[in-house]
Amino acid sequence: MGGLMKTQLKLLSKSRSLIVCMVIAMALGITMTLIYNYFWEQRGDKIAMSYALMRQYGMNTQLLDTALSSIPRNNLWSYINIFFSDGAIWLISCCCASSFLSCEYTMGTLKNPVSRGCGRRQIYLAKYIAGIIDVFLIALSYVGAGTVTALFVVQRTASVGAGDIVLIIICYILLLAAMAAFFMLLTVLFHRTGFSAAAAIAGPMLISSLLNVIAAVNESASSLSRYLLMESFITVEQSVLNGEAYITIITAAAYIIICSTAGYIIFNRSEIK
Repeated sequence: MGGLMKTQLKLLSKSRSLIVCMVIAMALGITMTLIYNYFWEQRGDKIAMSYALMRQYGMNTQLLDTALSSIPRNNLWSYINIFFSDGAIWLISCCCASSFLSCEYTMGTLKNPVSRGCGRRQIYLAKYIAGIIDVFLIALSYVGAGTVTALFVVQRTASVGAGDIVLIIICYILLLAAMAAFFMLLTVLFHRTGFSAAAAIAGPMLISSLLNVIAAVNESASSLSRYLLMESFITVEQSVLNGEAYITIITAAAYIIICSTAGYIIFNRSEIK
């Protein structure tokens, strides 16, 4: 197992796609921080005035809250939370992880550890751990670059308690591990970067759209979207603040178990050329 992990980490360190995606993630994190800051500089006073007027006349501010939910407040933690939940990590990671996880299929080198007598369970586990590291590096690049930039333009405060922040971060880590398991499943299913990345993007979007259509007819179905892996990132903070962090944790664990089990079964039964 140690030799397999060493091989995977060596492949990861030489992955050009990882380097390119990390650079893109950092550039995007910096850009998004500057865009958010520009928005608040230009619109902050007007938005505050709108809230004040709505409260003065007893109007419900829920519509305005919903409109601003995808934009961070003027504090550091709000920026960090938005970076984790805005979908950029998913989009960049699916391309990067799919490229890395499928590279041995493309190069035809996956048969080497098999021919040396390495068990397929060990091979799958080693690749999955490397996939988790790949996803984590993309997340750290995006969130880290955005956070460092935000340090210079927003208030260095938090809108939630320290305990909640720790729990929220743990939830995000579990969801990132689940994301890697999902990408790994798609890779052993399609064996190709393009198909895997397309399925990782289009699949969740189609399912989410279908649930939205069903929810228009049956309102109770709207709650099902929170169990979609891609959508779970959006609801993490609110779930923790509502005392429902267990839902996110169970959802992430379920995806890890189901995707890993299904992926291993497919990998174990597939022919390696």
